Amino acid sequence: MIEAQLEQRLIALRKEYESGQKIKEDIELKLAELQRRKASLSETLLRISGAIDLLEEVLGKGEGAQELQIEEDTTAVGIVEVPDVIRQPLEKATKALEDAGLAAGEIVEQKGVLPIGVMIGEILRQEPKPGTKLPAGSAVKLVVASKGKFLPSLDKRSSCNCLSDRG
Repeated sequence: MIEAQLEQRLIALRKEYESGQKIKEDIELKLAELQRRKASLSETLLRISGAIDLLEEVLGKGEGAQELQIEEDTTAVGIVEVPDVIRQPLEKATKALEDAGLAAGEIVEQKGVLPIGVMIGEILRQEPKPGTKLPAGSAVKLVVASKGKFLPSLDKRSSCNCLSDRG
């Protein structure tokens, strides 16, 4: 009698184990799909971010012309212009900022898809943008390329402002 109960329990446990294995496999497949979707979404968001930066830059040139003239009229002592450090190695960018009378502020690593030609350790973006006038000693936020995949460029003014020609 006990042996029959043990046999039934063994059969029940085997069925439960098989069911658990199937559920586990299903979860692993779903997890892999979610990771693939997450990677795809990250790439899409990076492209959107680059497009936003590009559009802000284009719109800023049209609307910012008045602001630039106002800023140029206010020739206050201790106001310096932010240099363009995009696509420069971090050390060189920091030195250029110091030479201009500014400081490297927050340094953020951006992982993910990198534009063609951008090396790890180079500046992808800076805030505020080049040409902005700030009080001497102000900090400039730098976004540095970190390990990631490479994004093929469509043309020189691709979806990321870091690809534009900046002399």
